[in-house]
Amino acid sequence: MCSMECFGDQYRGCGHYVRIYQTGITYDCGRPNCKLSAAHMHKTAKNCGCNMEFSDHRRVRNLFQTKCDACLEYEGGGSDEYGHRTGRHW
Repeated sequence: MCSMECFGDQYRGCGHYVRIYQTGITYDCGRPNCKLSAAHMHKTAKNCGCNMEFSDHRRVRNLFQTKCDACLEYEGGGSDEYGHRTGRHW
């Protein structure tokens, strides 16, 4: 799978990577079943089932020892106010 370079923050507390921005620099995987690769085997086919998405070539901008904001908010609980996702209650 071809990849695109992106910069983001790594959170060791939860293991999440939060992408901040993409640079636009791409890396070719060289696989024939990747539509984004120069080695793609279906060069003339319009509707082949090959991969069409870039994966992240992750570059860490900041390394935090805490959990990310989404995990802290999820663990914090909070109230059942509008806009706060609490999950399904059966």
